[in-house]
Amino acid sequence: MLKKILRGAGGDALKYFPVRLVPALTSLVTVPVFTRMVDKADYGNFYLVNSMTSLAATLATAWITSSVVRFYWVYERKGERDTYISTILWSTIGSIAAVSALAAIAVFAFPGAFSDGVQRLLPIAFAGLGVNYLVQVLQQIMRAANRSSAYATLAVASNILATVFGVYFVAGAKMGAFGILLGVVIGNALLVPFGLRNARSEGSLSPVHYSRDALYEFARFGFPMVPSAISSWMLILSDRYIIGLTRNAGEVGVYSVAYGLGDKIMNLIVLPLLMTMGPVMVQTFEKHGQELAQQVQTQFTRYFMMATLPLLAGMIAVSQDFLAVFTGEQYRAAYGILPIVSAGVLCNGLVQIAGNGAALHKKTTIIMTNTMIAAIAQVAANLVLVPRFGYPVAAWTTLGSYIVLLSLTWIRSRPFMAWRIPWADIARTALAAILMGASVWGISRFIGTSFVTLLVEALAGAVLYIALLVVVGAVRADERAFLTEVAARVGTRLKGRR
Repeated sequence: MLKKILRGAGGDALKYFPVRLVPALTSLVTVPVFTRMVDKADYGNFYLVNSMTSLAATLATAWITSSVVRFYWVYERKGERDTYISTILWSTIGSIAAVSALAAIAVFAFPGAFSDGVQRLLPIAFAGLGVNYLVQVLQQIMRAANRSSAYATLAVASNILATVFGVYFVAGAKMGAFGILLGVVIGNALLVPFGLRNARSEGSLSPVHYSRDALYEFARFGFPMVPSAISSWMLILSDRYIIGLTRNAGEVGVYSVAYGLGDKIMNLIVLPLLMTMGPVMVQTFEKHGQELAQQVQTQFTRYFMMATLPLLAGMIAVSQDFLAVFTGEQYRAAYGILPIVSAGVLCNGLVQIAGNGAALHKKTTIIMTNTMIAAIAQVAANLVLVPRFGYPVAAWTTLGSYIVLLSLTWIRSRPFMAWRIPWADIARTALAAILMGASVWGISRFIGTSFVTLLVEALAGAVLYIALLVVVGAVRADERAFLTEVAARVGTRLKGRR
């Protein structure tokens, strides 16, 4: 049963992979364009406004998105998917409308609280709040149902359309940061009908099936997650405000570009695994019990580290060359942030794995207080250190706060479901990653800095890492057989298409 679950999860992870691959690849297009055509202060204002709308969306939808994944299989088992879909959809629309109205009132009531650059971007940002996050909730329904292909199609299409429109408005229409936001709004608006059609295939969209009892159940589970989501927002985005408040918008722009690249590259691997893990853990727990869920959690830990440690090692090895190739001159000094951010993303992924015990047993208050403690510690550290040392210290405080959060989550989730960490497997994986990273760094010292050389280093690193995994014994015999089987199937399909 464990192997069957993990094989299914592996298939879903591969389907989710394009969801992160496409944003990572499009970033390699948009970042060189935007960092050469958008002034760093304007870019800084863009990130500040993006952070505001992200906070508003967190208030509106965090309780819903957490309930989407947790309760799909509960309502599916009861044969009440119409109630589930209708309640999720109309609760999302009502919540977004209410928070958007309150945010708009607050912005217009206190216009002096924002710089001219921020005020110029606010109208389009709040105009897109509803459509952007409605699409995200519709995506989460597909994820909860383990319909990874539908989820991936909607997410990839959203990213591609936003990129195409954004590049046009920035490079063609010369609209600066405003054009980036406008591109995202138009790209998501075009996909709302497709998202609704996918949701309709799972249950009724009619408000007739809206259930106050279901809403109460979702709210009871989800509302404790709102402070947790706000705390997560603080962990990820509050440093931009502190940098902008105590330094300047230009430093916000430089820091955010480097942070965004490190985040996207790491999440290329992290998010497909985590998006797969959530529904699989819930389904396993509900259908087969805690013991099997623990075994799945242990294997997810192993595969997570096997996939992310080499990416972190590679980022450490080539961070300076990477930023030199993909950003404009005024952004390149922030190359040291890339590996620190990457380590933070890795730790945050481990937090999601460690917290399964609390989440499966619906102990959302524990998740909330853990995240709040880590967020408060990070904000306090930033307020003390950023004014003196500038934006580089914000990356270190973020990493430190994730380490605090991971420790709290591990300790406080243990009474509900012990996290069995495969230490020996992780040690072998880490050895392979370190050796690969050192080799790539050595290669980079002898060849020039260009897109082609980065590509060569990435390919060489991937081949070397796979070989080292086998040499140090990190890949088991049954896993090698499974990978050989998958490769043979792919080869057969490719030959058949010819």
